[in-house]
Amino acid sequence: MAKLWQRFVNGEQTDEEPDSVILRSWHRCRENRLDFQQVARNDLLPANLLQQRVEENEELLQAAKDVLPFLIRYLKGREFIVLLCDHDGYVLKALGHPTFLSKAQTVALSPGANWREEAKGTNAIGTALSERQAVKVLGWEHYVRENHFLNCWAAPIKDARGELLGVLDISGACGITDERLCELVLMGTRMIEQNLHVNELQNSYRFCSAGIKMASQMLRDGFVTINNRGEITEINDAGVYMLGKRREDVLGRPAAEVFESKTNVAFYGEGQKLPVSESGTPLQSSFNQVKDEKGDFLGAVGVLQPTLQQKEQTFWLGRSEETKKSFQNGAKAASTLSTVLIQGESGTGKEVMARYVHQMSPRHRGPFVALNCAAIPQTLIESELFGYADGSFTGAKKGGQPGKFEMAQNGTIFLDEVGDMPHNVQATLLRVLQEKEIYRIGDTKTRKVNARIIAATNQDLKKLVDEGRFRLDLYYRLKVVTLNIPPLRERSEDILDLVPYFVHKACAEQGRSAMAVSDALYKRLLAYGWPGNIRELQNCVESMVALAEGNVLGEDDLPLEVASATMAEDTCSLLEKQTRQVILEALDKTKGKIAPAARMLGIGRTTLYRKMEEYNIKG
Repeated sequence: MAKLWQRFVNGEQTDEEPDSVILRSWHRCRENRLDFQQVARNDLLPANLLQQRVEENEELLQAAKDVLPFLIRYLKGREFIVLLCDHDGYVLKALGHPTFLSKAQTVALSPGANWREEAKGTNAIGTALSERQAVKVLGWEHYVRENHFLNCWAAPIKDARGELLGVLDISGACGITDERLCELVLMGTRMIEQNLHVNELQNSYRFCSAGIKMASQMLRDGFVTINNRGEITEINDAGVYMLGKRREDVLGRPAAEVFESKTNVAFYGEGQKLPVSESGTPLQSSFNQVKDEKGDFLGAVGVLQPTLQQKEQTFWLGRSEETKKSFQNGAKAASTLSTVLIQGESGTGKEVMARYVHQMSPRHRGPFVALNCAAIPQTLIESELFGYADGSFTGAKKGGQPGKFEMAQNGTIFLDEVGDMPHNVQATLLRVLQEKEIYRIGDTKTRKVNARIIAATNQDLKKLVDEGRFRLDLYYRLKVVTLNIPPLRERSEDILDLVPYFVHKACAEQGRSAMAVSDALYKRLLAYGWPGNIRELQNCVESMVALAEGNVLGEDDLPLEVASATMAEDTCSLLEKQTRQVILEALDKTKGKIAPAARMLGIGRTTLYRKMEEYNIKG
């Protein structure tokens, strides 16, 4: 096949052609009048300019710091080198087999050298930059003869916005090849890109940390502004939620009325406290006056905070678009009187969402009554829901006992884990939904109930219906408005808000002074999958705070289970996951055509078919 290269550089015609990527590159080299025998003059950076490049690409090098040694270990001492280059094609870092490192230096395949096509002809680094895709360049496919002793695989590294940051390359001697090297270089690229994304999240957190006080007000505490007439002009979501009111019921109204106080809030002095009356949500507020240069009163700014009595109240934190969308949908559901079904894995915050829907609804002044259907024995759940009459069974209270439905009158009843409700109770619940009335156990008198039902489950109710374990008619009665709460692993950005909140809460509950969280710990927390979701994260933070010796939580404070999971991820499984993604991307780019996809991946069609079957990829 090397004769193809010989005929091309000699300007001869041939019926055979190399891969289209290689052919396009050869044409570019010819247009640039490159010498196909050898590079006339290498573009080599002096030490000071190389150091400048290294400093400019510090984030890229940091993201690749652990990836390059990982790739070298995978190559198991074979004569390969791994190179990291910047977006201009300059080699920043080279690791690998000492013998081949020396061979590579004979053609300046080493730090400081520029390997763009314009400088070195067709090669994996430069051609990956030109084509903006993964490429392999084997032996004679290099345009310049002096590089024919190389076999190279490279892929571009991009940021979250698709901007080209650099190139990752694996090079070895011509004749030494491995069909998995294309997969390996793509996997390494993905790992670097993921590290860059994590670092970007950490930088975002550090950038915001200077304003952490205001951030805590906006995310955790209520924030209120009042004009010089004592009227509320602005209130954030947390404030609305704490007050148990709707925004339209607060804006423009006198603050003294909203807070049920006889005192005019606006004229409270610096840092004065204003308790909310017992009929409202147990809060405390702190207002500061705002005056102009002349000392005239302009208004007041206040912060609402939960009192000790509200310690169990959970407030939702999270900057992710998924979380914002969930609560936007929750607010829409709250404006209706329909039954709501909340679906999500255990620990994702389904009860938090249920309370939010209640607080934002017209029933917010009524009670919120919760029952975990999975935590009550089957023999007692009916009496818990509907109550019992006097003397209905041995041990029954004199005068009987109201059930949760009666307790939730004019408010909301939250049925958590409704998928675990016994079949006989499902039938009774369906009748309650239809008739809006209940019978206490052992009673013959009906009692009218007016309670909105919010149900939640971590199970697939439709599957339970198909299996005969859940009533189809009840399923459709509950599934009027559906809210889906995504797992924490799908909104990992929220960890940057949840962790400081849980740390603050745990420190307050355990009587400890404020604690900080190290960047290294954030990186480990972001890398973990959190199968137990927010509940697992909160328990993890509480454990770390309880056992930590200093005032800064670090990697060493992680519970063993989480630490092991983040450190000991199986290499083979990671490679398989990345390989499947690489194949899917190749098939997408070639619109499902096998032969072009196989060429792009550097493997044979038979191998690609086998891998598609192995990873359950449909053709």
